[in-house]
Amino acid sequence: MKKRIEIFIARLQEAVKGNPMEVFLSILFFIIGCYHHNYKGQNTEMALLYFPVIFLFTYILNQLTWQKRRWLYYLSALSFLPFLFIDISRHYPTYLVSLIAIQLAYLAGCWKKDNNAFMQIGIHYIGALLSAAVLASIAWLLSLSIYYSISYIFEIWEGHEYDYISYSSCFFYLGIMPLLFLMFNQRKENVNYAGNKTFNVLMNYVLSPALLIYAVILYLYFIKITVLWSLPKGAVAYIVVSFTSATFMLKGCQEFLEKRHYEWFYRHASLAVFPALIMYWVGSLYRINEYGYTEPRVYLVVTGLILTGTAIMFIFKRTAHYLYIACLAVILLSSVTYIPGITASDIERISQSARGNTQSKEKYVYPSYIDLNNNNAIEIKDYKTIQLVGTDMTDGIWTDQAYDTFYVYQGNKNLLFKEQIDTFLLHQMYKIGLTATDTIPDSANSKIFELDLDSIKLVIGRISLTRDSIYHVSYIDPAYYLQR
Repeated sequence: MKKRIEIFIARLQEAVKGNPMEVFLSILFFIIGCYHHNYKGQNTEMALLYFPVIFLFTYILNQLTWQKRRWLYYLSALSFLPFLFIDISRHYPTYLVSLIAIQLAYLAGCWKKDNNAFMQIGIHYIGALLSAAVLASIAWLLSLSIYYSISYIFEIWEGHEYDYISYSSCFFYLGIMPLLFLMFNQRKENVNYAGNKTFNVLMNYVLSPALLIYAVILYLYFIKITVLWSLPKGAVAYIVVSFTSATFMLKGCQEFLEKRHYEWFYRHASLAVFPALIMYWVGSLYRINEYGYTEPRVYLVVTGLILTGTAIMFIFKRTAHYLYIACLAVILLSSVTYIPGITASDIERISQSARGNTQSKEKYVYPSYIDLNNNNAIEIKDYKTIQLVGTDMTDGIWTDQAYDTFYVYQGNKNLLFKEQIDTFLLHQMYKIGLTATDTIPDSANSKIFELDLDSIKLVIGRISLTRDSIYHVSYIDPAYYLQR
C-alpha cells in the first residue's frame, strides 16, 4: 500500500512538472470560481464555462511545442482573458461546438495516421477523463459528508452549506480533477487493452449488441417510410448521428479485442450506415427547403457531411484513417463557428432574410442562468419578531424543496404552504405587475421575495433561475421570517 501511494505521488509530481501552465490554469480557475461565487459576474461565468476548452487548448500546445516555439505554450495560459469580455447568453451553441472541436483537435494533434495508434490515444483519453471525474467526485462527496457530520454533531457552520458546496466543488472539479487527468493521461501509448476483461465485456456484450438493436430499428423504420413514401421524423436525425458515430468508434476498438464476435458487421460499417444516412439527408434537406436554415440546421448539415464523409472514406483503404476524419471535423465545425460571414448564425440570418423573415420560424432560445438576490429593505412594521429560516424540523419556520415543489413548515411537519416552484415564481411576478414572458429587473421589487402566510411573512434571500423563453426556478433560498 505504501509503495502504491509513493508511485501515485511520483506520477502526480511528474504530471505537475511536465504541465506547468495547465497547473497554473487549474489554480487560477479555482480562484475565479470562488470569486464568481461571491460576486456572480456574467464575465467570470463565461470564462468558467470555457475552462475545459482553454485547458485542453493549452494541453495541446504543450504537446505540439515540446521542442520548439515553446513561447506559444506559455502564452496560451492567457487565452482565458477574451472570455472575460464575452456575453454568455449568446454563446451556448459556440460553446458546445468548441467543446467537441477542441477534443477532436487534441486527437488530431497527436498526428497518428495508424488507426490502432489513434484509437489507443482516444481510448486512453476517455479513460483518463472518466477516472479523474470519478475520483474527484468521490473525494468531493466524502468532503461533503465530513462537513455535514461536523456541522450536525457540533452545531457549527449552520447556514453556510451553499458556500461550502460552491467552494469545495471549485476545488475538486477545477483544481484537483485537471491534475488527476494530467496524471492518468501520461504514457498513453503503453497500455494493452486486449487483455482487459472489462473492456472486452463492455465491447462484446454491452455496446455492440445495443448497436445492432439500433441498426435493426433504423432498418425497419427505413423500410416503413419507403413503403409508405413518407418523411422521416425530425428526431430521427439525432438517433442517426448517435448510431453512425458509435458504429465507427466501436469499429476502431475491434483491434483491441481478444475475440471479435461482431467483425462481420464492422467490416461493412460503411454499407451498414448508408440507409440511416439517406434518411438523415432526406429529412434535413426537406426541412431546409421548407423553412430555410436555422443555426441548429447548419450544424445538422455539417454533422451530416462529416458522417457521410466518414462512411465514404472507410470504403477505400487509402483514406480509411481516423486522423483524416478528425481533421475534417475540426475544419468544418470551426469554419461555421469562428469564420465571420459563414458562421451558423450568419447563414441563418441570410437564409431567413431571403425568405422574408426577420426571425427564424424555429428560432432556438438557449437558456441563461440567473440569480435573483434580495437586496431590498423589508417593511417590518406590525411585526414583533424576526428569525432565521431553518432547513430541518425546528420549532420555528423551516422550508424544503423536493423535486419541483416548495414547502414551508412550522414545527414538526405542520405544513403552511406548498406550491410548484415555477408556479410560485409566476404568482410572485404577478404581484409586481409582470407576466410570464416579462423580464425581471435586476433591482426587483421586494414583493417578489415576500410570501405572506397569515401572521408570518417569509422573506426569500435568493432565487436561482434559468431562462429560455420563460423563467424556470432551480432553487429557492429563504433567508428569514417575520412574525406578528
